[in-house]
Amino acid sequence: MSNKNTQQEAPQQESRVMTKYDRKMQAYQEQERKAKAQKQRGNIIGVAIVVIVAAFVLSFPIRNYMAVNGTYITVGGEKVTKVEFDYHYAMARTSFLAQSSYYLSMMGMDASNIDNQMYSTDLTFRDYFEQQAVDNIQSTKAMKAEARAAGFTYNTDEEYAQAMEELRSSAAENSMSLNKFLKSMFGSYATESRLEAVIREGILTTAYYEQMEEASQPSDAEIDGYYEENRNNYDVVDYHMTIVEAELPTEAPGGTPTLDADGNEVAYQPTEEEIAAAMEEARKTAGTAELTILAGGDPYEAQSYSYSNSLFRDWLFEEARVKGDTTVVEDSTNHRYLVVGFDRRYREETPTVDARVIATMSADAQTILTEWQSGSATEESFIELCGRYGENNVEGGLYEGLRTDSMSEEINAWLGDTARKAGDAAAFTEEDGSNYVFYYVGVNDPVWKLSIHDLLLSQAMLDYLDRISEPVTVEDPKGNLNYLKVEAAASEAADLQESTEGQEDTPESSADASADTTEG
Repeated sequence: MSNKNTQQEAPQQESRVMTKYDRKMQAYQEQERKAKAQKQRGNIIGVAIVVIVAAFVLSFPIRNYMAVNGTYITVGGEKVTKVEFDYHYAMARTSFLAQSSYYLSMMGMDASNIDNQMYSTDLTFRDYFEQQAVDNIQSTKAMKAEARAAGFTYNTDEEYAQAMEELRSSAAENSMSLNKFLKSMFGSYATESRLEAVIREGILTTAYYEQMEEASQPSDAEIDGYYEENRNNYDVVDYHMTIVEAELPTEAPGGTPTLDADGNEVAYQPTEEEIAAAMEEARKTAGTAELTILAGGDPYEAQSYSYSNSLFRDWLFEEARVKGDTTVVEDSTNHRYLVVGFDRRYREETPTVDARVIATMSADAQTILTEWQSGSATEESFIELCGRYGENNVEGGLYEGLRTDSMSEEINAWLGDTARKAGDAAAFTEEDGSNYVFYYVGVNDPVWKLSIHDLLLSQAMLDYLDRISEPVTVEDPKGNLNYLKVEAAASEAADLQESTEGQEDTPESSADASADTTEG
């Protein structure tokens, strides 16, 4: 929806002091005007009503025409209609809410009415979604131009038909016609015919993006090189630890009760001297515990740098650290000592797995598995069941690089079983009512390698999109996008501040100016 103010500013009149004569003549002219107006009012009102009604009725096709054919904004010199913009706005909004609705609710925000709430100090969520929509449009137009220049062609018919079938299915589930559902999802001007070109454009550019992504895959050498430069982010350590608490006094010497200003008994607060004495005794105990920490301390296994205690994680991850090293670390905040013994540092090589998954809350997992087993029991038939029962909206239900410690204990054990082979299948029902049917595809790279692979590929594609999108300009001649106004105001304020700071006199320049004035 446009947030442009359609009211025109009234022309400013030259102001002057009104005399008694001016006011008398003004009253006379006003009375004469009213008399003439009274005679003509019947005809005027009749004509005005006709004009207003006609304008009101005609505004619908005009607004529809402008939304479908008019220029809402211009991106890379290409016209973007209101229909197209609303589509990208809805996609940006839906994507954000899918990822962040839980956190928004934790913050006490109403995700169902998010648009007019503040995203930042200066921007509402509407502004933010508009900004994301424009970014998406820029990337789409840039990739379309890149695809055309590269001679890339792609038949969008099959995927477009599939997309529309999914939308029809969603509309039916909500007891709505397709066009009514499209309007509820993508804006009041959306229809199947109006969205076709936009959806097909998205399918084409996604296919080209995937082609570029495939060509940008990092090599093993690049992955290994990144790992060597960032080992702390991917290695884990095993160690033992014992906590020695300082025994602080809980009552005043002699057992005298501690009272507050109102005479109520409160907990005793030890003095600094008492705390120091207790910490000294704890240090001695910790020193003794250090001698046997590797045999008597509590074991901690596969601890990453980010999840290790900040008081000693740098010590744990020092390159020179070897098995048997020990240390005692003071935790003054909690009045205790931490006794740590180092076992080993290593890179986890446990492989991840690839599996097809049917996830559903509305169907029984064992029933689905039995249906699959009673048929051809192939991967293709499992994929067909994914389309019929799966509620996870993942094509073919395929999940690559699943960790074998990321789900319930039962599922983790099944996925991580070294005897598992391609084609194995199993059904699981969790305590919360979630139903999962797994089809095992095979092993994949270990977590550390997949993490670096995904990071390098993501960075490469972001750099690619930034590079091709940078020259794609955005023009908003009608002032439809408020975030551009906010950015312009912020830029103007920054320039003004920089200019003001540049004009401020330094003590030396002020003294020179004073001397020049005196000499003059």
